Amino acid sequence: MSEKAWLTDTEPSKRFPIFTRLNAADVMSDPITPLGATMCWIPNVLPGWASGYVEDVCFTADELTEESAVAGFFYGYLYINQSSVRVLGVRKGMTPEIIDSIFFNSPGAPPHVASPTDANESLSALGPARAGWVLSTSKFEGADEDSAIADDLRRNRPNLKAMSNRALVARARSVMPYERLAWRSEQIGASNAAVGPAVAGQILGADKAHLLITILGYAGDVESAAPTYSLWSLSRTVKGNPEMTALFNSGMDKVLAQLPTASGGFWNEFAAFIAEFGYRGPSEWDLGTESWESKPSLALALVDKMRQLDDSESPSAKQALHAAATDQAMLEATEGMDEATEAAFRGAIGSARRFAGWRESGKSSCIKIMNEARMALIELGSRLEAQGVLDDSRQIFIALDSELDALALGEATLLPSIRERQSEWMKLKDLEVPTFLDSGKPIPAISELPRKGSVAVDRASVGQIFNGAAASQGVVEGRARIVLGTDAIGDFEPGDILVAPQTDPSWTPLFMVATAVVVNTGSMASHAMIVARELGIPCVAGLPGATKIFKTGDLLRVDGAQGTIEVLETV
Repeated sequence: MSEKAWLTDTEPSKRFPIFTRLNAADVMSDPITPLGATMCWIPNVLPGWASGYVEDVCFTADELTEESAVAGFFYGYLYINQSSVRVLGVRKGMTPEIIDSIFFNSPGAPPHVASPTDANESLSALGPARAGWVLSTSKFEGADEDSAIADDLRRNRPNLKAMSNRALVARARSVMPYERLAWRSEQIGASNAAVGPAVAGQILGADKAHLLITILGYAGDVESAAPTYSLWSLSRTVKGNPEMTALFNSGMDKVLAQLPTASGGFWNEFAAFIAEFGYRGPSEWDLGTESWESKPSLALALVDKMRQLDDSESPSAKQALHAAATDQAMLEATEGMDEATEAAFRGAIGSARRFAGWRESGKSSCIKIMNEARMALIELGSRLEAQGVLDDSRQIFIALDSELDALALGEATLLPSIRERQSEWMKLKDLEVPTFLDSGKPIPAISELPRKGSVAVDRASVGQIFNGAAASQGVVEGRARIVLGTDAIGDFEPGDILVAPQTDPSWTPLFMVATAVVVNTGSMASHAMIVARELGIPCVAGLPGATKIFKTGDLLRVDGAQGTIEVLETV
């Protein structure tokens, strides 16, 4: 690792200079693995992301030729290019400020510096027709195609254990072009998910803007929420079976000991769950992380927490609880509107809900495809550990794509450099990386960055009210529980208010156990916040330093529609 940058960092764009960790930290909280960067993201995801912008008639292909025109990696961490997202918004008839509020909730962001190239007459001529499609369409064929391809790859996975080492490498590489393709629906869904809220917000005006989050509420059929409903069903199976309840009461070690050979009842249901949703997992955008399929204990731990809840805490029950508030907010919003305005408003809300769903469907397709490469590489890593080529199977993800062929042939001379790289990569996790970067100014060197915990944050005091981004409606009181990673889920107790650095959608089953959720990063259009609305969980996002401002045991009142957290009592 040089003093300046990490070995997989990208060259910063000069045309689109502002980069942000906001709306990136909640899907990739840790530095990316070297293999995740060199096999997946840099050669496939970033170009696929760019081509999604082009297909959405937001940019021409020649405008996005810089390596990090849509996103990039700095200090090993994913940063979204905030400048190009702002320009995308301008070309969709919005302002940079509206885009920032919907996607980033970014107070303190460097301002957008307007450029004559922000506008594009040829694309603008296509804008009205595109906007009309976004606000009216009930079908997105690209998302359907991507989903079908991803499902087919997963359904027709070859027998990995019967494949040679080199064939496993070929299998992992072979799915990457589909990864590039699937970013079409992810990005078209994401960029157009902002159109409905922007139009609805303009119609509401400042006096009624606070109603928007409550009205958006439940979209229905959001793919990223589906695993939580299935986990809930599994938890009811355990709760209703004395034998399974006794097993879970005896501790997770006993549960996991049964996993390899158990069958019937709950275990058949769990196997079906893994077959359908095993591609998901924490920090799931990185090829080098675990999925529920590769590490089933992650999912079983969530079942263990959810089984402690009463039947009244089901996702359906929580949605029903908020349904009346959603209907009331819609009545308040449309009061006084003429027929045409109300029709436009309801159309904008419908578009926002549909595109939020398509965004999550696109994300699921991307993750499914990525997991097909992951499972082949995990099999390869296990073999190389057994052969002494690697110290540990997970070191396969510390390798570069260019090193895989030699490793597959049993080349052990790469191990010293992989060990050193692994040590340096682990050090990246201790960095307190900047929230924003501006390529128009010198990018701070790694050696200049503070370490986590070295930056002081003032503690909350009784009576203080903190403002974040309104993410999901509901008002609750409860004790804060600081959870810094999914490895600490065991400390979480039902009824706590989850306070986390960020939450990707794999955390959302834990939302079912929480009274409410508060996160350091995120916004109304963040992945996890879309799912929070599907599950009826009050959520406030984008409160920087929340995990330091509050302590476990603080009594808080969370208003997810207003985006506020009031401190009632401190420990």
